[in-house]
Amino acid sequence: MKLYADRPWRLLNQLLGDVLVVIAVYLAVRLGMAAHDKVAALAEPGRDAEAQARTVGRTMHGAAGDVHDTPVVGGAIAKPFRALASTSRDLAETAQAYQDAVERLAVLTAVVFAGLPIVIVLVIWLPRRIAWIVEASAAKRLMRAGPGATELLAVRALARQPLRRLAALGPDVVTGWKADDPAATRELADLELDELGLRVPAGLGTI
Repeated sequence: MKLYADRPWRLLNQLLGDVLVVIAVYLAVRLGMAAHDKVAALAEPGRDAEAQARTVGRTMHGAAGDVHDTPVVGGAIAKPFRALASTSRDLAETAQAYQDAVERLAVLTAVVFAGLPIVIVLVIWLPRRIAWIVEASAAKRLMRAGPGATELLAVRALARQPLRRLAALGPDVVTGWKADDPAATRELADLELDELGLRVPAGLGTI
């Protein structure tokens, strides 16, 4: 698999692009974490309310137990304490539900703040990067397959390279290619590989 180009200008662009993508992903993750922490901090009042409600609930429950055994009026006196304990439990559950809702919102916020930039970066960068790796790897395999690779690359250059690039080589190159001139064939093959940032191996000839 060919991951990076041979030619310095293309290699530098690829390295710079990869580094920028890594930095962008890192910053997006950090942004998502920061957003999560900011939203999650909103749950602090809920935690305080839950702790206080549970403390009151335990106190009222204990008080109800203490007075319950009081002769004659113990049950009547304990009833308000039990009601307060029940109300405190309800308040604690409500506070817990609030915390759960805030945590879900914090997670969603983190996903949006981190995930959206990452998706945008990958949608723009990843398909092009993969396409280059596939093409460059295929070209490298082709060149290792045998001397006829330069002939095939020359034909491909004639078929798909812009006219301005072919014109820059001059008509003698095409004439030389038709006459099986190795230098002309290599020049056309190099033109095709230049688009990928690759070089024709020095020992590779033609059919």
